[in-house]
Amino acid sequence: MTKLNQRQELFCQNIFTGMTATDAAIKAGYSPKFARENCPKLLQNTTIQERLRELNAPVIARVRATKEAKLEKLEEIYGHEPLPETITARDRILAISEHNKMEGDYAPEKHAIIQETIIRFVIGKGYERNKQ
Repeated sequence: MTKLNQRQELFCQNIFTGMTATDAAIKAGYSPKFARENCPKLLQNTTIQERLRELNAPVIARVRATKEAKLEKLEEIYGHEPLPETITARDRILAISEHNKMEGDYAPEKHAIIQETIIRFVIGKGYERNKQ
């Protein structure tokens, strides 16, 4: 565990609960003037950054575990041979699609409707124009 003074530890705990840096500093016992002027310095402090990483580590581990479990389930659905009656071909295709989205295999898309023309933008790949 990192070595912080009491106010620094309270600051980190407050940041971890979702407070803004200024509010976290004030609640930790720093003066409002100090908090407004020095929060960027507090956040750049390597000891404080290390403590915030320590506080976030269990949360990050849970998120990763949850994502891995979801990916495994999707792989089970689309990779199961032979197909059980409960998993249809459509289910497999949807599972592959979701798996690819979670892994970042698709470029982000933006959609816009202008009058009666639908324009689909695929970032990094130009655009397609479809008329209705």
